[in-house]
Amino acid sequence: MSRPRSDDKRKAILDAALHVFAERGIASAPTSAISTAAGVAEGSLFTYFKTKDELMNALYVELRMEFSEYLTEFPHEADARTRLRYIWDQYLALGAAHPERLKVLAQLRASGRLFKDEEEPAFALVVALRATREAAQVSELRNAPPDYLLLMFRAQAEMTVEYINANPLKAEFCRELGFQMVWSGFMGK
Repeated sequence: MSRPRSDDKRKAILDAALHVFAERGIASAPTSAISTAAGVAEGSLFTYFKTKDELMNALYVELRMEFSEYLTEFPHEADARTRLRYIWDQYLALGAAHPERLKVLAQLRASGRLFKDEEEPAFALVVALRATREAAQVSELRNAPPDYLLLMFRAQAEMTVEYINANPLKAEFCRELGFQMVWSGFMGK
């Protein structure tokens, strides 16, 4: 009879994967290093995740859901600019507080190994898509695919986080300038 799975052990494995991926990169992170960092036997890791790809997907979903939880006071009734600004500010705050999470999210997205068919849209994704689509409706971008606009928004936010983390004295200036560039882009100005 197999032993029951522990939520604590699963969480320890995901946390270890996050740290090992951030430190080594996904391609250079063997499951043995992840299980050692989690304090579990490698066989235990495979009790929770059948493959490294399954582990990567679980971590990806957890990180995305974490960001959605960051949007607790989302201004649902506000205009598109206010909603995008809220997402922008929260994304930058998360990036400042947890830069390795954004680094690993980018690696996971770029890996080509995520199971996109099983991916449920997270709250953050849904509200950001809606806000970018609404913003673009009054500009030359009204025919642009909403998912493309969202990718552009995220790329600008990630580069702003990276710059701010390297240049903290310019954080407020870059936070404002970055958003102005995004908004001006949506408005076609």
